[in-house]
Amino acid sequence: MIEDLGPPFLVIKPDMSEEDFDRLSGEDSDWEYLDGRIIVHSPASNRHEDLFRFLFILLGYHLGRNGSGFLRGSRYPMRLDPQWSPEPDLLVVRSERKGLLGRQRLEGPADLVVEIVSDHDAHLVYKEKLPRYREAGIQEIWIVDPLRSEVLVDRQDPRGRECRTMPSGRLESTVAGSFWIDVDWLWQEELPPPHECIARIQGG
Repeated sequence: MIEDLGPPFLVIKPDMSEEDFDRLSGEDSDWEYLDGRIIVHSPASNRHEDLFRFLFILLGYHLGRNGSGFLRGSRYPMRLDPQWSPEPDLLVVRSERKGLLGRQRLEGPADLVVEIVSDHDAHLVYKEKLPRYREAGIQEIWIVDPLRSEVLVDRQDPRGRECRTMPSGRLESTVAGSFWIDVDWLWQEELPPPHECIARIQGG
């Protein structure tokens, strides 16, 4: 039984239809539907939740203030096709594409996705989800990796896709208006107060 497993773990159930996934999953289930498989994740670590909350507050405030897009968290699937409905930790949809926001899921690719790597899912994020996100044409992808203390940034530009890793420095979003973060904030033992970071972001 999954409840008898000690974290970290990743349980994969293959050969599941999209209809089975829709029937079995719910708002409180920590499952994803990837390549025709149900993926059951280990409970999130304390650090993962700190990073999720921190980025959700910063992005949510910024988008709410300038009205440039909509932010959703990790319980909101992003349906890319009948075999893929991943649930990134964070996703942003630009205001002009709000029609894709359905009652239970996003009907198509987001404009920005953020994945926060955990002990149990690094391979899944880098080797499966990242290539699929690129294939779907997601304009901007951040993989926040506290295990390596770096952010992988993969984005579309007029010349193709650009991919780089940032252990530090100012990371500016090409999707979320004038939003940016100092990557060094993410590796502090205690994350800085969000209101102080918001003031710096809004000040440019």
